[in-house]
Amino acid sequence: MNNERTYHSFNPKKGYPVGKSLYYECTKCGDVIPSLPKDSVSCTCRNIHIDVDYGRMAVKDDNFVKLFSENPN
Repeated sequence: MNNERTYHSFNPKKGYPVGKSLYYECTKCGDVIPSLPKDSVSCTCRNIHIDVDYGRMAVKDDNFVKLFSENPN
């Protein structure tokens, strides 16, 4: 089963949106990270890091980050 991606614009200065079906894509390394991971996680190039224990997300360069939701076909 393939899921269709719908990309969303957001303003990083106002925070990073979170939700069950929201994901962040690092266009630098190609990794995809859920906005609400169960454990702390980083993309391969460490541009995106989500720290679950502290409840925060850190991004080194917003120019390489896309936000999308997945819609089941």
